[in-house]
Amino acid sequence: MPYSPLVIAHRGHCVGAPENTLAACRAAAERGADMIEIDVRRSRDGVFLLLHDALLDRTTTGVGPVSDRTWTEVSALDAGGWFGPAFTGERVPRLEEVFDLAEEASVALCLEAKGETAREQAVVAYALGEELARRGRLDRDVVASFDHDALAAAARAVPGLRVAPDRLPERGPSQAADLIAQARRIGAPIIQHHHADLTPDVVRAVQEAGLEVWAWPATERQEIERAHAMGVAALMGDDVAAIREVVGR
Repeated sequence: MPYSPLVIAHRGHCVGAPENTLAACRAAAERGADMIEIDVRRSRDGVFLLLHDALLDRTTTGVGPVSDRTWTEVSALDAGGWFGPAFTGERVPRLEEVFDLAEEASVALCLEAKGETAREQAVVAYALGEELARRGRLDRDVVASFDHDALAAAARAVPGLRVAPDRLPERGPSQAADLIAQARRIGAPIIQHHHADLTPDVVRAVQEAGLEVWAWPATERQEIERAHAMGVAALMGDDVAAIREVVGR
């Protein structure tokens, strides 16, 4: 059987639509994504919503921290016009809207827990795990974070929750043995490793330990081809169509 990694849309198909919007998620599903990665934060009044940055400024018409705004305030903002006039009027989605889309499109979700403090990330990671359990999606979806302690706590609290620690080139262990030890401490079956400093030896060793390597964010064709050649379990990037061209259907 030919090797076929998971195709994961990073913040949706965000080369063709504004990141972390329903438009980007729909575009990802239409282009054959197996999973959609999204960033999840809370509004001031505790509503879970999609936004990568702590500040509203870059991807909405709002300013300042999203954690200072109620959902009513956030929902009134434009989250698409910055990307292009065709997307003017696109809104910041609530998490429940993305769950509905995922069910309709039969795609999985990688939910990255965001927060400006360790406590907030832990609260979000746990809440996401509980929501996956409530919706019966523990076998499909994954909770990710750069806060590995938050993931470990969520994995302990929610039986069956799959967690995926993120790793940047400048942050976290680089040797396979250290990556494996960290994943086992957290209880993670997956390591989300930045493609830039990923090596075939690391991929091989991690896989031999019974864990998966997901390479991200491979968006340029050369990046996708390099990661694909290493045999990673999943390729995550901004351009779903480009990944599909490399890995085939």
